[in-house]
Amino acid sequence: MNEEKLNEITEAASQRCSAVLFKLTNKQIQVIFSPPIITDAKKATPLLNSEEIGEGVYLPIKGDVQGSGILLFPKEIACHLCDIIMKRKLHTTQELCSFDKEVLKEVSNIIIGNYLSVFSNSIKGEVTEGMPNFTSGMFGAILEEVVSNFAKDNSKVLAIKIEFMLETLKLKGTMLLLFESETVSANWLAS
Repeated sequence: MNEEKLNEITEAASQRCSAVLFKLTNKQIQVIFSPPIITDAKKATPLLNSEEIGEGVYLPIKGDVQGSGILLFPKEIACHLCDIIMKRKLHTTQELCSFDKEVLKEVSNIIIGNYLSVFSNSIKGEVTEGMPNFTSGMFGAILEEVVSNFAKDNSKVLAIKIEFMLETLKLKGTMLLLFESETVSANWLAS
C-alpha cells in the first residue's frame, strides 16, 4: 500500500473519529493522526519513549489481517482524556478508577475501530477488533506484552502518533497496529 493511500486512510479515519467523539461528548474534539510509519515489531520500541510510564489499551485484530492494536497515553494524558469524555473539570482525575479504565477502552474502540474500518474498506477485506484489555506500565514493556500475546516478532507495525485537540488543549498518544506478516499481502503494507 503506497504512502498516498495510507495518508487517505489516516485522513478518513481522523474525520470519523472526530465525528464520533463529538457525538459522545458534544464537544469539538479534533482527532489528528500523523502520517503512519511502517516498521517491524522488533524496531517499534524506539518509536516510543519505552521508559515512559503510561496507560494502554490493546485488543486483538481479526479477519483477513490478524494481529493487535494498541493505544498508549502518558498517565497524565489518560487522566485528562477521561475528564473530557466524562465531562468533568480538567485535572479532576489523578488516578484512574475502574470506570475510567472502561472509558479508555471505549476511546480505544472508537479510535482503533474506526481506523480499522477505513483500512478494511480500502483493502476490500474484513478486519475487525476484538475485546479491549487495559494495561499500564512502561511503554516498552506494554509493547513486549502485546507482541508476545497477540503478534509475532516478524509482525509489521503501523505506528501513528495521535493528537486530540480541544480548544487550546492538545492530548498526545500513540496508536500501534501490529499485523502478522503471513496475513498481510505485500500490496497492503509494503514498506
